[in-house]
Amino acid sequence: MQRVCAAWGCARSTFYAAPPGSEPARRGPLPAFTDEELYALIEDDLACSPFTGEGHRMVWARLRIGGVRTSRRRVLRLMREHGLLSPRRVRQGKGISHEGTITTDAPDVMWGTDGTRVQTAEEGMCWIFTAVDHYGCEVVGSHVCKRGDRFAALQPVAQGLARHFGGVTADAGRGLSLRMDNGT
Repeated sequence: MQRVCAAWGCARSTFYAAPPGSEPARRGPLPAFTDEELYALIEDDLACSPFTGEGHRMVWARLRIGGVRTSRRRVLRLMREHGLLSPRRVRQGKGISHEGTITTDAPDVMWGTDGTRVQTAEEGMCWIFTAVDHYGCEVVGSHVCKRGDRFAALQPVAQGLARHFGGVTADAGRGLSLRMDNGT
């Protein structure tokens, strides 16, 4: 072979390489089912299922229970190629209606509170917490601190309760709603 390749002026690796256009054979043992047979089994499984929009994992699991041994990735590939994958999950049911406003008809009915982190020239990073009345956008309390934890976030609300309701006792703010990032 060395003399032939030298006479032809080509490398031996080129001579031993597969001819162009030929695909290498599938490695490993042959599967028990061809792709067409497995696709038919997948379609049968989806047709028998009472659910719609099943994912490839459930189909693969039911095929395994039925005695069909194949890889999960192969089931995924076949379902993807034939457009059988479940659609993306969407929100179920009717959404919560909203009239589009959070203003109130009277003061001290609903307050909003939030905090933000700011950079200062002398102190570095600091936290600013505020509580605002939704009726007239009045700031009912504010608090600036270095450590922004839940206790610091409660300070503007406590200031507003003391100023508008006379204190921070158990029933001081009865009837007052408080809005924040995590809901009302």
